[in-house]
Amino acid sequence: MPRTRTTYHQIYVGLAAEDRERLVQKAKAKNLATTELAREAIRWYLENHEKTGGKAKDAEVSQAIRYATDGLIKAINSGVDRICKMLARQGRAIGTLYELSWMSLPDDENARKAFEAAATRAKQRMARHVENDEREIAESMKKVVNN
Repeated sequence: MPRTRTTYHQIYVGLAAEDRERLVQKAKAKNLATTELAREAIRWYLENHEKTGGKAKDAEVSQAIRYATDGLIKAINSGVDRICKMLARQGRAIGTLYELSWMSLPDDENARKAFEAAATRAKQRMARHVENDEREIAESMKKVVNN
């Protein structure tokens, strides 16, 4: 079978001294001529550029954004988990105080009604504070997301 000969066309490329030195070092390491390494690099670029549709930078940026977002989500989830654990401990402590207070009441219907009314009022006040806090947090998060 006769050997086919590839015709090469010359392209002149200017390189900075540092880039030329890097090319020479890579060619030596691969035991290739600098021109052959340059051809290989150009072929690789053309093939990969076609595969990615020229969106290599977009892919890098989206990957960096994904990495940063994953880190933020982990940090937020960790903070939420910690807050939930703190609230659970606080709830147990309040429940204990509630039980102790209820048990120490005199055996009087008026005292029990006053205690229940105070507990209901306290729960309502706490619910209002939580709603206000949630609204403030939601508004600040919207500002962060929109900016």
